[in-house]
Parts: sequence; structure tokens; C-alpha cells
Amino acid sequence: MENVTTGHSAVASTPTLNVAAQRLQSSPASEKESAARAAIEVRAGRTLSDLEWARTRTRLLDFVSILRAWHRKGTTTASELPKAA
Repeated sequence: MENVTTGHSAVASTPTLNVAAQRLQSSPASEKESAARAAIEVRAGRTLSDLEWARTRTRLLDFVSILRAWHRKGTTTASELPKAA
């Protein structure tokens, strides 16, 4: 829940999926996200609901985080080479 200030009073509001989708569309990553959603929908053979996409997106981001950590762990930089030897 986020607070939105209107005039002199604070009003609590809950952002909906549509508001979140509008924020995502205005970001540069929205093209990649749209492509990922389209690719997953093709594999599923149907259009995903916004809730299904939100869950899938979360799982994809978790998976990417795991891959990045794995890559960092397996990659030795030039400054680390003397330490490893």
C-alpha cells in the first residue's frame, strides 16, 4: 500500500495490475518483457492472464538471478587469477 498526497491530506491507495503494466510499458525493459511474454504464450498455446504472467515473470526473474550468481561464481577475473594460483 502506498500513500498518495492530495492537497493537505494523505490518501492510501493500492496500485492495480493496470497501473503496474503502464509503468512497465514506459520503461525501456518493456520491449524485452513483451517479447518474453509473447514467447511464453506461444509455447503455452494461449494468452496468459495478467496474474499468470505476473507469476511467470517472478519465476523467470528468480531463475535469471540464479544464473547470474552461478556465472559470477564460475567466472575468474584477471585480478583474481594470482589468488587462485
